[in-house]
Amino acid sequence: MPSAFDADTALIFQPEGKNMDLIMNGQQIRKLREARAWSQEHLAAAAGLSLRTIQRVEAEGKASAETRLALAGAFGVELALLTAQEASAPAPVQEPTRWQLSRAQYQLLRLALVLTGVVGVDLYRHASLTWSRWVLLGALLVLGLRWFKRHFVAPREI
Repeated sequence: MPSAFDADTALIFQPEGKNMDLIMNGQQIRKLREARAWSQEHLAAAAGLSLRTIQRVEAEGKASAETRLALAGAFGVELALLTAQEASAPAPVQEPTRWQLSRAQYQLLRLALVLTGVVGVDLYRHASLTWSRWVLLGALLVLGLRWFKRHFVAPREI
C-alpha cells in the first residue's frame, strides 16, 4: 500500500522560483488538532514546525510541501485529508420573506381595511349596519364593474 508521502514527495523537489505554497484546509487541521486535544504548541513540536507556521496554516491555509508532509506525519493521516477540497457552496443565508403585492392586490387590501373600519365604526355607534351597508354595496359595485370591464370588454384600438 503506498504511503501518504509517495504521492507528494515530488513536490518538494520543484525548481526554485516556482511558488511552492499549496492550499490546505485550515479548518480540517484545526479539527484534527482539537480532536486530539492538542494545543498549537504541541502540534508544532510534534510536526517539527514553528508555532507561527501552525497559526498561519490554520488561518490562511497556505503551506509548503514540507509543512504538509510534516503535518500529515504528525497526525498520522493521508495528505489528501489535509488538502483543501473544493469548498462546497456555503449554506445560503435565507433572507426574510418579503411580501410583494400587485397593484390590484394592494388596492383590494386597502379597500378591505377601509371597509372593515367603516363597518366597525357603524357597529360601534349604532349597533347595526345602518349607513355602512351602502358603502359596502358601492364598493362591491365598483369592483364588479372593473372586473366585468377587464374580462368582457375588448380594449379599444387607437
